[in-house]
Amino acid sequence: MTEADATLDFDEIIGGLAPSPNGQLPRDTEFAERIIRRLKPKNQQQMFDLAARQSKVGGMLITLMVVVWWLFIGVEQDDMNAGVSVFFGLDFGQAALAVMVLSLGSAILTEFSRDMGKILPSTVAGGMLILAGLYVAEPLVSVLFLSGFDLSMSESIWRSVRLGVLWAGMSFGAYQIVNAMLLNWLIRFLDSNGYDFSGIGEESQEMEPRLTLSQDG
Repeated sequence: MTEADATLDFDEIIGGLAPSPNGQLPRDTEFAERIIRRLKPKNQQQMFDLAARQSKVGGMLITLMVVVWWLFIGVEQDDMNAGVSVFFGLDFGQAALAVMVLSLGSAILTEFSRDMGKILPSTVAGGMLILAGLYVAEPLVSVLFLSGFDLSMSESIWRSVRLGVLWAGMSFGAYQIVNAMLLNWLIRFLDSNGYDFSGIGEESQEMEPRLTLSQDG
């Protein structure tokens, strides 16, 4: 579905929404529009399925990253006094925690700001992402370009790999959880305004999703 098709499709969707007493569409309709256009759920059942699947995947990934941090960060082979970061003087264990927190926060702010249309969260998320990336790349870059760095090449690569795994896993896990939260909000928005979201199905001949008044609304 092209962007133009998506625009026309949602115009048809919100055309069926009953206006409020002041003649306006329900509050937060524009926010719901952005969620539908980005995540493209086909019908209300798929919203439930996507929300459940993405929240489960996100929870599994974040839990896995905590296990990775617990088992592979600060093992006996790691000398925490070696390779201290130039950014705020964090040792390897602290840098790993910082990468996890920064990745999680950056992903959450990015996904929410994308649909809410806010500039400040995106700006903060960009700074957090850059700082997390610096922590990930620092061991490898330092051993390549700094003379007298107190880690060997293999140790530096192994540290960057572990930090990179934490960075990617936390970011993708947070992305899944945020999408699940947005879908959950969309479901409640449709229910609270008395609309059914139906579309492509085995017995449906419609090619795009539609919002219609529920029988109870």
